[in-house]
Amino acid sequence: MQRKGSRIGKSLIGRLAVSILAIWVPFSVVVIIGMAVLSNRITEETIDNQTDKVKYYSAIINADIARVIQSTNQLCANKFIVDFTGAWKGTMESGYYRLYYDAYRTLKEYRDTSICIDDIFIYLPYAGEVLSANQSIITEDGIYRTMREEYMEKEQNFFHDGDALYYLSQSSNEMVTGIKVSLKDIRYTLKDYDSEGSYDYFFVNSLTKELLDAEENIGDVGKMIYAGMDWNRKGAQEIRIGRRKYLVDRIGKDANGFLILIYMDKSEAYANIYDLYKIWGAATLLLLLVPVVLGLRVRRIVNRPMEKLQKAMQMVERENYGYLLAMDESREFNYVFAQYNQMTEKVRNLIQEVLEKQVQVEQARYKQLQTQINPHFLFNSLYMGYRLAQSENCEAVGDLCMYLGDYFSVLTFVSNESISMEYELKFVNTYLCLNRMRFGAKLSYEVEVQEGLEEDRLPPLLLQPLIENSISHGLEKCSHHCLIRVEIGKKEDRLHFAVEDDSNVMTQETMGELRQAINREKMPVKNFGLWNIQSRLKTWEEGNPGIRMEKKGKLFRVSFSIRVSGADGKTVQGAEDGSDNDNRES
Repeated sequence: MQRKGSRIGKSLIGRLAVSILAIWVPFSVVVIIGMAVLSNRITEETIDNQTDKVKYYSAIINADIARVIQSTNQLCANKFIVDFTGAWKGTMESGYYRLYYDAYRTLKEYRDTSICIDDIFIYLPYAGEVLSANQSIITEDGIYRTMREEYMEKEQNFFHDGDALYYLSQSSNEMVTGIKVSLKDIRYTLKDYDSEGSYDYFFVNSLTKELLDAEENIGDVGKMIYAGMDWNRKGAQEIRIGRRKYLVDRIGKDANGFLILIYMDKSEAYANIYDLYKIWGAATLLLLLVPVVLGLRVRRIVNRPMEKLQKAMQMVERENYGYLLAMDESREFNYVFAQYNQMTEKVRNLIQEVLEKQVQVEQARYKQLQTQINPHFLFNSLYMGYRLAQSENCEAVGDLCMYLGDYFSVLTFVSNESISMEYELKFVNTYLCLNRMRFGAKLSYEVEVQEGLEEDRLPPLLLQPLIENSISHGLEKCSHHCLIRVEIGKKEDRLHFAVEDDSNVMTQETMGELRQAINREKMPVKNFGLWNIQSRLKTWEEGNPGIRMEKKGKLFRVSFSIRVSGADGKTVQGAEDGSDNDNRES
């Protein structure tokens, strides 16, 4: 996917598209940022427009309540009220009716001075009753008694009961008066202001934040908004409910005991912004049609013949030199096509001349690589014999000499190109035995070979350098016991080889250095054995991936595979090991 994207970015149409985007994207970013700023401003204006009427009406209510509370103090000094409350003993005796009538009429007059006051009442001292502008003389019980007791004990002057709000005050003559405000009346007035029904609201206690509305007056959305409110945050806030967002604002004064929480669907508040987005999207599609049409035209004139030429070059990469370009484009491209056709014709002729020489060079290089491993192995073996002789281990020296004798006797009579699996395993087992003598109980090994592979042939001395690598990079650098495991198997037409050890010494850094060393063009000073195998594998089989190295936990694993060709399952046909008497005599 990454390569495909890279090819598109380097094509003519791709570069044209990138150029257009280089202009279009910054322009779009500027427009989008501008729209975002405009969106915020419009949102603020929308919220302000929706709440201005509510704020205005709330201010009227708050001012009216404050004015009425203040006027009730004057009411307590009214002559009719003072005369009646002073004379009233709880019974309508003769001479009291006139006093009652004047006081009752005065309360109604005070009530009618306000559009939001539902009732005004006075606590009658010593009688356990209340004079109400709405209900006349009633018994002081229920909410009235509770309010008076709370007011006298805790000086609490704001109360809530159902859909009614109550405010109490006491004058200098210790008369207690109260006013009643109906939330129902406030709600009806707010609905009149919101003719479009774009917002909703509910009421809360400004001090305790307790809901003042009855349950039936608040919808499910309102309840969830109330539950999600951040009361410590000032100003408007945004609350998400499901997939929708709501803009919420608080209106009112804490002094009057209640707040109006107004909320609206954000999508409605952003309706104008969404219209702008739609217009911008339509304009974008329209403007993008211009480069699309231009790109199609450029593709017809330039990109199509370039694709033909690219396809032709890909055919050359696949060594198909018979692919020719038709001369059906513009004059300039037809000239290029003609030069390409002439070039492929010359290449075909040159390949025919060079092919045999190239094969001879590759064969010579492979034989040179194979001969390089012999002195390297001999050097390591002699050095091991020197160390064994120094330790006066005559039996091990004898085994080593026997191994070297077998080794050179086999190489003397075996084909220079291949060796049977049986003899390769003999080398591997002998080499492991010698190193077991050298390292003692510190080293143990396992050789697991799939059955039926004894006669398969492979390049000689492929496994011994891998084992040597496990010893030099693992066993020799660790202080604990180490297991070296050799695995050989066959799947379909490929032989698979692997050597792993549990020394837990190899690091990712060292493994990276080994990969670099074995993939160099020139022979490295160190890690010659692995480099030699890597080079021989690639020469032996075209396209062979070579040596693979991986680390899983404590195990370090080196593996490779070679293809088996031919009906007999052998990679190369050669002389049987030690069976050619003519070669032995010569």
